[in-house]
Amino acid sequence: MARKIKYAATHFSIAFSMSYAVNQNLAVSTLVGIAEPIAFALGRDLVKHTRHDLPVARAA
Repeated sequence: MARKIKYAATHFSIAFSMSYAVNQNLAVSTLVGIAEPIAFALGRDLVKHTRHDLPVARAA
């Protein structure tokens, strides 16, 4: 659980900082900062579940 919180905090801070540096708008930067960890978590889970169903070719 602590690892998930650390990843979410890291992603929030980076997304917020980059967004604020680009647009100088606190509200938009906060929304981007909140949405990015959620998208990362959902995307990571989606890739993790779909990767198990893909056939893996043997190395030559």
